[in-house]
Amino acid sequence: MNPLRLVLLGYGRMGAAIETVATERGHVIVLRVRSSEPVKCDTLHQADVALDFSRADAVLDHVALCAAAGVPLVIGTTGWRDDTATLEHAAERIGIIVGANFSIGVAVVVRLAALLAEYATPGLGYQLHVHEVHHRAKRDAPSGTALLLARTLAQHSPTHRPIVTESEPPIAPDAITLSAARVGTVVGTHTVTADSEADTIEISHAAKSRRGFALGAVLAAEWIVGRRGMYHFADHAFDIVAMASVR
Repeated sequence: MNPLRLVLLGYGRMGAAIETVATERGHVIVLRVRSSEPVKCDTLHQADVALDFSRADAVLDHVALCAAAGVPLVIGTTGWRDDTATLEHAAERIGIIVGANFSIGVAVVVRLAALLAEYATPGLGYQLHVHEVHHRAKRDAPSGTALLLARTLAQHSPTHRPIVTESEPPIAPDAITLSAARVGTVVGTHTVTADSEADTIEISHAAKSRRGFALGAVLAAEWIVGRRGMYHFADHAFDIVAMASVR
């Protein structure tokens, strides 16, 4: 792939990690915008793709600006209001790929969670639970990844299973429960548990650094160029990896 000109919307720890990976893959950062700074449409025209890891209240403005500038967009910001109508309208002009988590490892866990939900059913005595741990500065709880995992479990369960974020007893045996902890500087740990009287099954992913998220975001940026429409990273992660040029 030819080098891409990237705009980083939000330049915190994730933005810095993305810049490192993007530079390693031969791309050029043409604009870095910190979360407190406004973005103008005319400054986006020099870019091939924008990556948004900013603030929840800025995302929809960034979507509108990128659509006006004709610049495809990768959205990794957490805790924002998912306005489907706004995204679909913008996606008529540009490609947009959204991810609660851009880690390839988490994409594997999502696939495994879907398989687990198919077989670890209430009829066999299993209750499902998702637990996540992040650093104490993370704003949203439960995390977007935890919600993605819970929704995946619900979607792939053969019977309806309610998602419960407030685990106050009594807990229905078919419920999918979520819990969250904010501890120190933990990058991110997600665990899916299926528990029964017979045994316990666990699927877990622990991020060691932000590099895995950054790599997935850069690969998504490479993939979205030249496309139009609305995409979710969890649905296309393995296609993105398969198409990625090896560097």
